[in-house]
Amino acid sequence: MTLPYVVVEAGPDALAEARGELGSRGWRVVDHLDIGHREGGLVYALPVASADDAAVALFTAIEGVGLLVDAASAPRPVVDRLCDDLRRLGHLDHRVSGGGPMLTAEERVLMDLLAGGSTLGAAADALHLSRRSADRRLAAARTKLGADATGAAIAAYRRRLDRLPRPA
Repeated sequence: MTLPYVVVEAGPDALAEARGELGSRGWRVVDHLDIGHREGGLVYALPVASADDAAVALFTAIEGVGLLVDAASAPRPVVDRLCDDLRRLGHLDHRVSGGGPMLTAEERVLMDLLAGGSTLGAAADALHLSRRSADRRLAAARTKLGADATGAAIAAYRRRLDRLPRPA
């Protein structure tokens, strides 16, 4: 199974977005280390602010668990070394500031439904929204994804999600 390794330096909004994207792909993100419990589909969310924290994150990844690392307060050499080490284990999704506006949780849920094949009307019904509210959320998501049309927005959203593997 390919595990996700996501290192976020862009702050709490980018961290929340990465958490939401992992959830959309079927991963269960937990905020604590449980040394004895390693189940499939599990990703640990770990803050890394020092070389010791980075070592814990790396050893956790080596033991076969996905990672969502909050490295916003870590020194540059620590982040660089952790990223290099995680790349040796598999694909690394390294998110830094300047990556563009983040989708809100509500926009992600709408885009998940649309990417799954729902029409906008069906997605609005499923989310208990008026069609107009769904249109506004979609318009905001299109802008953030840099897309002129809904199809282009769905494609851009899928490309974002495709950076992350699915659990086996």
